[in-house]
Amino acid sequence: MENNNYFAEMMKSPMPREKEKTVMSEFIDNFLKDILYKKEKALLMDKIDHSLDNDDRSTFMTLSGELKQLEKGHHTS
Repeated sequence: MENNNYFAEMMKSPMPREKEKTVMSEFIDNFLKDILYKKEKALLMDKIDHSLDNDDRSTFMTLSGELKQLEKGHHTS
């Protein structure tokens, strides 16, 4: 019986459900951003390793700068 009252109250006020959706959306957004960051970082790290293996200082410096920017952007968001 108590559950029926709760359900009736929930139907009257959609606000808690909207807040729940917002929290869930924010969680999913952060989760996807983190996955993207990790993927981009891994790709850059592989390219940096390749540039070191080939003794390509110019490419190494460029990619290192990109990695710094990626990390800086990730830590500020």
